[in-house]
Amino acid sequence: MDAMPFPSSLYVHLPWCVKKCPYCDFNSHEDAILKDKKKYIAALKKDIAMEGHRFSGAILKTIFIGGGTPNLFTPEEINELINEIKFYFKFNKHIEITMEVNPGSLEKKKLSDYKLAGINRLSIGAQSFNPQLLKLLGRTHNVEDIFSTIENARLADFKNINLDLMFGLPSQTMKLAQKDLREAINLNPEHISYYQLTVEPNTIFYKKRPKNLPSSDRLYNMHESGLEILEAANYSRYEISAFAKPQEECQHNLNYWIFGDYIAVGAGAHGKYTINNDVYRYQKPSLPRAYVNTNFEKNDFKLKKLKQSEIIFDYMLNNLRLISGFKETHFEDFTNISFNIIEQKLVKLKRLGLMQNDGEHCWQLTALGLRFLDDAQAEFLP
Repeated sequence: MDAMPFPSSLYVHLPWCVKKCPYCDFNSHEDAILKDKKKYIAALKKDIAMEGHRFSGAILKTIFIGGGTPNLFTPEEINELINEIKFYFKFNKHIEITMEVNPGSLEKKKLSDYKLAGINRLSIGAQSFNPQLLKLLGRTHNVEDIFSTIENARLADFKNINLDLMFGLPSQTMKLAQKDLREAINLNPEHISYYQLTVEPNTIFYKKRPKNLPSSDRLYNMHESGLEILEAANYSRYEISAFAKPQEECQHNLNYWIFGDYIAVGAGAHGKYTINNDVYRYQKPSLPRAYVNTNFEKNDFKLKKLKQSEIIFDYMLNNLRLISGFKETHFEDFTNISFNIIEQKLVKLKRLGLMQNDGEHCWQLTALGLRFLDDAQAEFLP
């Protein structure tokens, strides 16, 4: 294989929030800098043009607008960005265009305008349906905001909605975790991202650890109970923390997890592409001010050609998250590396009860392996 096809996914980063959540380690900044929005949009346009020239001929199947809180940008500004992307790239007939939104102040008219701008999938950051837990998480919305956002999204004719929900929160009991999940299911979203709160470096929670975090035993029981509740409600687990109704998997995230290539625009955005058997990763400047001052004509951003060991780790870091696992031929096609290089490590994980394979040369984590995903991934560290 001489070269992979051009990337078919594009990520757009809008880095501002009303308030930085204490658990968040994403590249986001409080909206005191929103006065710079016009400059930022102008920089995004230059970035899109640069990527459009570099990947001329690319046909996009997915676009994901993340943050931050993208709905701090008006529907008119989002429309402006999508039109700019459309000028430089071809769109697949069934393109999935997702935008992250935070509940609150999202009335039907505004959501209808986002729909008209081209957004056809919403990812709503609910996180919890418990007022006290929302407050502990530093969220700026209340429970009623979640209900009204879903209702207004349906009135605006959005037929593809994801709800983000967390468990393992401070002082959260099994009963509260189950109640949160049932509240989410009752809203009937097409997709639910159900993930455990983790205390990451460079967050407020890391500097001042919250009290009464659930024990590891309670976390395990919460998770297993959640899996049962989701399965009973016809949400299939297709990734470690992603659950979807039939045919409603997030295509953009799936492309990440299968080690697909993708284009990135915006402050701190990461991209990946493959040319002539070589895999490259790149990152745009993280600080909005530095990003705005980037000379895009000179391709002024971090670019790294991955070593073979790094390609293997990146591939396994992503593909092991998928419940379906990966085929040996898929590994070779997407890495241009012989499967024999990793076979012994997989056999070792199989002996430990973390991996299994079938007669179709497909490898996937066992139930035990999914529980100890980090350990399985660590086996492939460079």
